Amino acid sequence: MDKRTSQELKNMLQEINYYKKLINASICPYEKIYLINTIAYKVTEILDDINMNENMEREVPIQSSNEFTIEELAEYDGSMGKPAYVAVNGIVYDLSFSSVWGGGTHFGLYAGRDLSKEFKSCHGNKVEMLKNLPVVGKIK
Repeated sequence: MDKRTSQELKNMLQEINYYKKLINASICPYEKIYLINTIAYKVTEILDDINMNENMEREVPIQSSNEFTIEELAEYDGSMGKPAYVAVNGIVYDLSFSSVWGGGTHFGLYAGRDLSKEFKSCHGNKVEMLKNLPVVGKIK
């Protein structure tokens, strides 16, 4: 398990158990919905890591020498069975197997675009979040 250490996974499972206890203790339906969504997000993170590990093992070697123009990148929007690619800081990532990018969308963002500004505004400089994603090229 090289994508996340077993300790990180244990910590996530402890968080999930904590949220489950909060759900049982809460009387507010909105708080319960929030906590359920938080658990779902944590489970999605774990499943993404598992899926990414499996897909990385059986994929053909990454062609990181590909160069994309913004127009070419737009063709990879995840719709109609096409791969879902996004660019962040000039690097093009394949999000096709990421469950949080189903159908090429994620929180109102669309694949096939350079999302450097959006990534920075949401995640700051935490580019390590992208380390598990296959690199398929760079922007020309």
